[in-house]
Amino acid sequence: MTRINLDLSGERWQMERMRPGQGVKEGLHLLPAEYQGTHFSWNFAKVPGDVYSDLYRANEIDDPYFGRNMHRAKWAAEYEWWYSRRFALPTEMKGKKIRLVFEGVDYSCEVWLNGHYLGRHEGMFSEFEFDITKAASFANWRDGSNMLMVKLDPPPKNYRNCGGKKVNFSGDYFSGLVPFGIWRPVRVEATEKVRVKNIRTDVKVASETKATVKAQFAVFNHMETEQQIDVVSHLRGKNCETQDYFAETTLIVQPGEHTVEAVIEVDQAKLWWPWDMGDQNLYLLDAIIKQGDTELDRAQETIGLREVQMDFNPGYTRDEAEFPWTFFINGKRHFLRSACWGGQPSFLYGQNSLKKYEKRVQMVREANINNLRIFGWHPPEIPDFYRLCDELGITVWTNFTLATQAYPEDEEFIEGVLHECAETVKQRCNHPSNIFWMGGEEVFFSGAHEESGNKRLMEVIGESVADLTDVPYGLASPLSSESAQNMGFKAHESIHANEHYYQGGAEFMEEYYPALDCCIIPELTAASAPSIASLKKFIPEDELWPMGPSWAYHWADIDILKNLNFEVFNDYKMGSLEEFVEATQIAQGTVIQFALETYRRRKPKMSGVALCHFITHVPDIKWGVVDFYGEKKISFDYLKRTYQPLLPSLEFSKRRWDAGKTFNGNLWIVNDHQYTFEGTTLNWSILYQGNEVASGSLTQDVGLDCAVNLSEIAWPIPADAEGEFEVKLSLKDSSGDELANNHYVLLVGNQEKAKEQSLAYLAEAQERLERHGHCVYRYWPEMWDAE
Repeated sequence: MTRINLDLSGERWQMERMRPGQGVKEGLHLLPAEYQGTHFSWNFAKVPGDVYSDLYRANEIDDPYFGRNMHRAKWAAEYEWWYSRRFALPTEMKGKKIRLVFEGVDYSCEVWLNGHYLGRHEGMFSEFEFDITKAASFANWRDGSNMLMVKLDPPPKNYRNCGGKKVNFSGDYFSGLVPFGIWRPVRVEATEKVRVKNIRTDVKVASETKATVKAQFAVFNHMETEQQIDVVSHLRGKNCETQDYFAETTLIVQPGEHTVEAVIEVDQAKLWWPWDMGDQNLYLLDAIIKQGDTELDRAQETIGLREVQMDFNPGYTRDEAEFPWTFFINGKRHFLRSACWGGQPSFLYGQNSLKKYEKRVQMVREANINNLRIFGWHPPEIPDFYRLCDELGITVWTNFTLATQAYPEDEEFIEGVLHECAETVKQRCNHPSNIFWMGGEEVFFSGAHEESGNKRLMEVIGESVADLTDVPYGLASPLSSESAQNMGFKAHESIHANEHYYQGGAEFMEEYYPALDCCIIPELTAASAPSIASLKKFIPEDELWPMGPSWAYHWADIDILKNLNFEVFNDYKMGSLEEFVEATQIAQGTVIQFALETYRRRKPKMSGVALCHFITHVPDIKWGVVDFYGEKKISFDYLKRTYQPLLPSLEFSKRRWDAGKTFNGNLWIVNDHQYTFEGTTLNWSILYQGNEVASGSLTQDVGLDCAVNLSEIAWPIPADAEGEFEVKLSLKDSSGDELANNHYVLLVGNQEKAKEQSLAYLAEAQERLERHGHCVYRYWPEMWDAE
């Protein structure tokens, strides 16, 4: 083996708290790797992980996620934390170039090995390394003769100053607790005198069987003299049977880093597709450095043969939308049935695991989602996440972590952001699932943003990213907010469809969602409570019902949840905890169904919509359809049904229909597949009080990649009707087998009267907001009263 890796991750780390500056003053950085030294009784810790999870494990803090404990842990961010790791090096590393590699530290740190100062790093997303060839010890001491010391600085408290370089920690579903820790693996790596530093691949697809792979290898010559080397590129199938392809070049490299290019023509290509468009064929690309018959180094990447292109949405002029928002994969349109990921699975990195990722990403596929959007309030995901999406055929839209701030304009800040963005791209650019980069999240969203340098920053990031990947880049989302339009952006680009939720009853869903007219909706919110079993894991028993302040502390906007229940059921559903929780989940599902189907029926003029969120990174009472503990809400089933690639859909103008009047609706079929369905039959029926009161069927050929309005249906509602009625749809093939189905529950009642009541309740809620602001205790005013 020419390259040897020693993984330092795991539970052999220890940690200790120090006042800022105290650790170096006391000489912690000089401690040797003695078996019973000063560090022997430090708390044990885990890497990858975070400070809070380590403190919870050591019983120094209570569970941060339970009740209102998060604020009680804020003291930890006032200190520097020293992490130590003793280790032995394998003798096989002797004579090689040895490096200590950190895949990610949040947020800034200093590093020592055996008393030698290695350096300082700032920035959460960039991998960094130190040459430890001279500092490393091969002495045979108990538990190893190498002592690694990492000093974590107290984390920054003003997100504005570290945006783009650190995960967001401020906003309307954050507590203000600032995460920090050694959040990615640490390893020692030994190589020969010349090595491959990283690999970049760009793919051009000529047809369904022909593709070109352009590979770039960063090659590093560690010697002080030039070296003649051969670089061999070897491409072969990973999960598909293909022939092997090779490219080879001979060159002389001077000391330092160099870029080597190779072009491989694949004439029997097996392409990578999103799961609803084709197979997820993956290839292995090896970069091999040889000197004569001796192999010096080898690196490997998993890639897919796919090309991403963008085109303008039909139906809009360039005066209405000047940016292309339609995604094409290998020349075929890819409508985004998307969801904002809402992750990582845990805001505190030490509580994440591969098992959690596997379970949650598999549920993404189960929900018929074909795209995940990682937006700027959350970090770009770890390599395993993208690997899972590669394997399952789920495309990914990745934002950099710049969210809802007016950012500094000084060059030092911009350079730091560009560095972190560049490293983010380098680490993820070969994943076929990653189809879009974006600069900012809601950075053209307020008057302060209009006056800031945000626009220039997003443009500079785009220029930087273009040098590193051929995957498309977008400036920010949304691009058609009021402030964005004030800044010169067009009115029909992208819109965040969040105001139905935030208005809390000012508009019903049937008023709000159809009125939005844009190319793409990257964010659409609907909220609910998790199951009672999940609530009991983070809400104290005496606050479960009646609801106590821990509900609002975990981001439950109770007024909005109650008014959403009323909108869907004509009832606030406050009879019991069980009734309320179930109602919120059904209400969330109902909103999801109406809104997402509204936009799916608009294809190709509209090119995608993303539910916000799929999962949640903390135990909360808010947006996810899968809760923090990985449990599906009832709304998950609505999402799964709504996102069927082949969808029978009902268009209707309101949910409440007056007794004695006629219900009217329109039947549609939406097909996101790249193939047709001939001779399908759409059966529909209306049920009232369990009895079928109207029905019909339509036979229709369904074209590929289309949305078709088939027919109107109607039902005269009896004058004495009350309660609710159902509409059921079933789409069958020519053999009578069901291809897809759908189901709707509508109300008998007066829409205008219901709206009046919704507005009256909203007025009460607004009064509370005006008195207390968004304070989590506004629902319990007695907490402010002094006896």
